[in-house]
Parts: sequence; C-alpha cells; structure tokens
Amino acid sequence: MTSPSTAAQRFPFAGLPKGWFVVAFSEDITPGKLHSLRYFGRDLIAFRGESGRAHVVDAYCPHLGAHLGFGGKIEGDCIRCPFHGWKFAGSDGRCVEVPYADRIPPKAALEAMPTLEQDGVIHVFHDPAGGQPWPLPAMETEGWTGGRTILWPGVRSHPQEVCENTVDTAHIGPVHDGRGAHVKGTPERAGEVMRVQINFEASGELVGMPDQMNDVHLDVTMRGLGWLVVHTFVANVDVHARQRIYVTPVDETTIDIRGVIHVRKTDDLAFTEELHRLFYEAYCSDFPKDFPIWENKRYLGRPVLAKGDGPIGIYRRWCTQFYPEAEPSLALAPAPDVPVAQVGKRGVLRSLIERLGFGSPTPTRSSAPASEIDDWEPPANSQPVPKLEPAPANKPGASTITVTSAEDYYATLERRFVPAAAKGVDAVFQWELTGAGGQTFHAVVRNGTIAVERGSHPKPTVTLEMGADDYVKVINGELDGMRAFTSGKGKVKGSVTVAMKMRTLFPAA
Repeated sequence: MTSPSTAAQRFPFAGLPKGWFVVAFSEDITPGKLHSLRYFGRDLIAFRGESGRAHVVDAYCPHLGAHLGFGGKIEGDCIRCPFHGWKFAGSDGRCVEVPYADRIPPKAALEAMPTLEQDGVIHVFHDPAGGQPWPLPAMETEGWTGGRTILWPGVRSHPQEVCENTVDTAHIGPVHDGRGAHVKGTPERAGEVMRVQINFEASGELVGMPDQMNDVHLDVTMRGLGWLVVHTFVANVDVHARQRIYVTPVDETTIDIRGVIHVRKTDDLAFTEELHRLFYEAYCSDFPKDFPIWENKRYLGRPVLAKGDGPIGIYRRWCTQFYPEAEPSLALAPAPDVPVAQVGKRGVLRSLIERLGFGSPTPTRSSAPASEIDDWEPPANSQPVPKLEPAPANKPGASTITVTSAEDYYATLERRFVPAAAKGVDAVFQWELTGAGGQTFHAVVRNGTIAVERGSHPKPTVTLEMGADDYVKVINGELDGMRAFTSGKGKVKGSVTVAMKMRTLFPAA
C-alpha cells in the first residue's frame, strides 16, 4: 500500500474532491442484502430497503463500533446492528430504536450519504463539509441503446488526473494513435460543470475499418471530477456514440472507474447491435491505454508546458472549487490582529470578495500557475463552444435560485442557507441594499440555525452594503462581483473572518 507521504508526493491535493460519485451499478445492490463497500477512505454499507430505494451509510455502529455488514439485518428501510440491536434509518442515518432503552441518545446516528439512483447507477454525494448536492440530470434515453457496462477496480490514480485527459489533447497521438487533436473553442465553465469539445482523426482499426481514418468529434461534459459524459460523433460515417465515465476514489491513491457505452439507434436493428458491440469493444481496448501512465506518473503543480498542449491551466483552475478552501496566507487575508498595511488593502479585499463567493475561488495546492492560463489560446480556425444551459433539478427547489429584486433575495435567503456549514457559527449578517427596491434585513445564525428578519440589527457581526440592482445582478451572475467591490459599488464592514464564511453559508445558487 502506498504510504501517506508517497501519496502526498504523487497527488498534492487538499484532500479528496467533493461531488457526485458512483459506488455501484444498480444491478449490484440486490434487495435484502447488505453490501460492504470501501470508498473515500471509509468503510460503507449499501442496501435496498423495503421500498426498493438504495441507501449508503457508514459501516460502523456509533454505539460500540460493530461493523453492520457482518450480521446486520435490513428491516423496512432501516438497518439493525447485530451487536446490541440498535436500529437506524437508511435515509438519514438517525437511530429509531434502542431495544432496551426508553430514550434514544440524541447523537445516535449513522452518517448517511446523499444517494441518487438513476441511469442504472448509484451515486453518492461526497462532501466532508456537508454542503448541498448540486443537480445531476438524468441521461436522455430516447433513440439510444441500453448501456453496456464495465468496471476497472483499483486503478492507482486520482479523479483529477483522469479528468485532465479531457483537455490534454497532446496525449491523443502517442497514446491513442490519433492525429491533429485540438480543443474546439475555449472550454465552457459554469459552476460545477465544464464542457470541452475536441476534434481529431482516428484510425478505424478499433471499429473494424483498418484502412480508414475517421473524422472524430468529442463533446465532453464534466459535472465535478467523478462524472463525465462523452458524446462521440464520427462525421464521415454519421455514427453517434455516448460514453459515460464514472471515477470514484477508493482512497487518496486508488480509484475505481466504471464505464457505460451507448450508440444512437439506426433503422436496422442488427446493424445497431453490431455497432454497439464494436464501440464497446473499442472503448474497453482503447481507454485502458492510459492506465499504466496514470498509475506511474506524479502530478506536477507547475508543469513545463508547450504551445501545443491543451488548456490544462483552465481545467486546473476549475478543479479548485471541489477541494476544501485553502487557509488564507498573509499575502491574501491577514489575521484580525495583523495590520492591513502589512499586506495591502487590495490583497485583503480580493481575498474577502473571493470568500464571499463573488470572485474566483482561492486556489488550493492543485492550482495551476497563472502562466498556464494566460498562455493557452484555441486554434485560429476553432469555433466557440455554445454556452452551457443550467442543469435540470433533481427535485423541486434544487435548481439555481435566480432573483429579480432585493425582496426576492430576502425571500430566498432561508432556502440558500446551508446548515452544515454553520456548525459553531454565532453571528449576525446584515444586508443594506440601497436605491430603488432596496431594503435592509439581517440573518441571525447560531449553531446550524437561521432566523431572518427585516430591518437593522443593533450589533451586526458583518454588514454588506450595495445598491439593490447591482446586488441582484451579482447574485444572478450578470455582474462580476470582484469588479463591483473593487470599483466601490459594494462594501463589507465588520469581522473579516466571519465575512469569509458567507460564501459557504449563503451560496449564490
């Protein structure tokens, strides 16, 4: 097993990334059986309750530590510990029964991971900070074949390394025998979503056409670092395929990779089935060519890049949002007792604005140097990629919350609030929005709860001042927050350290 020090040398990231990750194909979790899993460096249990719903919970009973996978029982949508009979709900992990006690201890609960079963796989949302899962749209099924699946367990790599292949076009020639690979336009980024389009020529040998070069177009969408969908269009033969790639960390040095392959149906059923077989076999043969490289390489935070490399820096900047925020350095955000003059007002302001969620996230150690981003340009003949559309919500209220006025923002403030991010927080946040439609209101946050009131508070911990129209534009992404604050349109008063929590407490979306 790789030692922690060796892991840190290979992958110097700030922990495992947050996001949706697949822990099983749906068919793997059979009714009436407890399935032991190991992901995110943890032992987990997956099971289907009486309702048929899949649950994923921590494997160890919080009472005296028994592993629920060895002798535990499924009862309804609950799981009962084999050691003392404590019973826990699969949906949220709370203890619902202690057989020999009248009172259930308040802290008696398993950690239950947010679980979403769709498209034939079971996703869980991993976030040690307890943030809210983002929407994850279901796959379009009409006109597509069912999926053929494959699992590659125990690959010695990291999700960020796998996803980096989507922008590393220079590797397509040496590893996959492609020609002329290049990114079409500039990658599109919208929150947790990144979309990249790639064109190249590929030998037809893998799909039964050894004497032909194929004109291949890839349209890749990533939603976090564990979920990738690649739409492949082979233009010269008018064939469409779809590859779903799910990358899940077992621990800090090992991943499981699952693949699901579809092709677009044709009028000829037999031809469609043969096409599906060819694409599946080609994928199973070609994709693993990267594995030996991933398993033996190390991540370089400051690589030496050439002009022909893809937009690796843009990708790495996007990746920073999936890790815990880096501790502020004195060059960015001073401790309360450090005079502002020692670090410069602009450095303090920039760090504060970023922490409020109105600017770029603070880079972690996985960030690329600025030169990587500034040096890359799309090819001269490349066309821009269409703008991303927001993903549909998994449930009501889960989609992006847009507002039309300060009143709208006030009305949605409780919905934006993330209780898990407020543990240990005891503060008053006040908004003073001026101009037409402006108003003043405040939120009292104490230990995971929120109370929103109109008007001023006598002793706010943090006060944000801005014109109502400008603030609405910032929240909706129509006005750059960094520019609004640095140009004097907005001000923040009060505790700097508490103000930095606003980004996670009240996310814009």
